[in-house]
Amino acid sequence: MSDDNNTSRRNYIKTAGAGVAAVGIAGCTGNDGGGDGDGGDGGDGGDGGDTDTTSGSNGGSAPDEILIGGNHPLSGSLSRAGVAMANGGRLAVKHINDGGVVPGFEDGGIPALDGAELAFEARDNKGEQELGGEVEQELIDAGAKVLTGCYSSPVTLAATQVAERSQIPHVVDVSVADGILQGRDAEYTWRVSPNANRFAENYAEFMPNLARANDKTYDTASIVYLNTAFGQAIRQHLNTYLPENDVEVVMEDAYEFGQSSMDTEATKVKQTDADAFVFVGYAGGGIRMMNSFQNVNYRPSLMTGCSTPTYTSVDAVTEIGRYANGGFGNNYDFNYNLDWTDKIFADYRTEFGEPLEVIHAAMTYTTVVTVANAIEEAGSANVDDINSALGNVSVSDHPAAMGPVTFRDDHENENGMAPMLNVKNIDPQVVWPEEYAETEPVFE
Repeated sequence: MSDDNNTSRRNYIKTAGAGVAAVGIAGCTGNDGGGDGDGGDGGDGGDGGDTDTTSGSNGGSAPDEILIGGNHPLSGSLSRAGVAMANGGRLAVKHINDGGVVPGFEDGGIPALDGAELAFEARDNKGEQELGGEVEQELIDAGAKVLTGCYSSPVTLAATQVAERSQIPHVVDVSVADGILQGRDAEYTWRVSPNANRFAENYAEFMPNLARANDKTYDTASIVYLNTAFGQAIRQHLNTYLPENDVEVVMEDAYEFGQSSMDTEATKVKQTDADAFVFVGYAGGGIRMMNSFQNVNYRPSLMTGCSTPTYTSVDAVTEIGRYANGGFGNNYDFNYNLDWTDKIFADYRTEFGEPLEVIHAAMTYTTVVTVANAIEEAGSANVDDINSALGNVSVSDHPAAMGPVTFRDDHENENGMAPMLNVKNIDPQVVWPEEYAETEPVFE
């Protein structure tokens, strides 16, 4: 895809979305209005077990429909992302049912189940941890064979506890907290999105090398991070991976939810004057941090972020303004070099009457495609057969900017990845890895 095409598509998106209020879109796990702390117990888990043994052309009668449950924040401060993610799931289901779009499903429906269709039912967790398990149970009771969600890590922790008790597979689309899978011995929980470890690993590998390849010095770094489990995990992993890439972390400072000014943190970063500044947090904090840099009359030589919408969200960079130009950050995104992605953007607007502006939808769409492939491989709508098939599935044809979806023994996506984006003309664009790049990086 050429730059001209990209520019046209993005302008099209922006023009169509002009009426959408610019809100502080959440990061990979939430925004300043939604915490990402420790996971809760969630709601009550019912029996929920599925003994459906229907099978398709390999024997037995195929079901008419297989329900996927979407557990997303459809109201509240995280709703903009949650609604887009749910719509991304709905659109993937439509593309699979209609055929002709998703590779392997050209004829419509699940081939191994005689064309059985998928359905997607979204219910609202409001971004609240205590509702994660309750909504999960509602979806199971409604007949969901597979679940996805929940955006905010604490909500996902609560929801997947119910899924595990009910022995219904839950494929996480977006939530980065390592603890969702690590140390839990989960049997029915899988994750398509990169976790906190992978986010930091990708950043520490991509950003210093990208800077050095463009004759920029990146030997020292200062980090300002949100003081929650999410921010602390990213910061901890950066302290492991940056030194492995010959970067010394010379300053770290935490900020708190609801902090009205970041001038103190900005002053500390200015006094340190490291080669690069790394921000870890949600959109609200990132916007305030950029304002505070301007208050103290400072701009880092390399202005970057890890797992933050500060330099990757159209809404966030629009609110920051021209000061965001030249900033870099990593997050999940679509592979814009696929014609398939253009169709997703076009069909999304047709189907839902608004432009697709939330990159998290890429992960929900990809999750549904992954589930469809697992059902096809299982040749069955039985939840245990689907769960077993998830362990063997390898999905290379999907629209996210990462390699094939293949789950490790710990159920993490072996190829989960967060590419680097660069803000140009108040527009974040993917610039690395090269195979997913929309354009060349610009250092200002």
